[in-house]
Amino acid sequence: MSKTTLLRSGALLAAGLLLSSVASAQNNHIVEVAPLGFTYEPQDLNVNVGDTVTWVWAGGGTHDVVSDDGAFQSALASAPNTFSVTFDSIFLAANPVTSDFYAYHCTPHQAFGMVGSIQVMDARVLSVTNFTAGSAGSIDVSGVTPGGLVILGYSLAGNGPVSIAMGTLSLTPPFNQLPGLTADASGNATMPVNLPAGLAGSTVHLHGAEMFGGGAGILTNPISVTL
Repeated sequence: MSKTTLLRSGALLAAGLLLSSVASAQNNHIVEVAPLGFTYEPQDLNVNVGDTVTWVWAGGGTHDVVSDDGAFQSALASAPNTFSVTFDSIFLAANPVTSDFYAYHCTPHQAFGMVGSIQVMDARVLSVTNFTAGSAGSIDVSGVTPGGLVILGYSLAGNGPVSIAMGTLSLTPPFNQLPGLTADASGNATMPVNLPAGLAGSTVHLHGAEMFGGGAGILTNPISVTL
């Protein structure tokens, strides 16, 4: 299997992704409340178990965030205001809904189409092996749909955040896309990489996603690695 040399591969992230030792973290997704009229942006999100969603009031008027099934409810408020929910195993057990699909709405403006949804899914886990400057290592993603397409990106500039259709990307521009991967029958995808010795002391920020088609997908956890 050929190895990819970091910093010599790929173009800027496109489509759904456009817009220390290993340090691993779950995603904190930002959803804007009424940035332009009666909407949530993004309206629908796929998130990993353990991810946090933070709604940020961004426009005029008074709005709330209310689960259709009573799992969560913010105050009725105007900007500036925030409201967060962490969709971890404790929350899911305490607030069971069919297929872990949490539909929600704005109470005063539901009739105007101000609705959204959170689909909680098994985590797509991003990790690295032997990530040391001057050596060969690998970038690994587990928990992917067998045969699924995995897109990986990296940045040396920072860990974002950048809001995209799939949530919050933890990469600061300029960031690069690595060649796409196809998960094996066990739901694992691995990319061998060569890490130039000149990167010693640099911090590489990595984030990925499984793509579902039509621009939809689910982000992995982000990680940052100091080489």
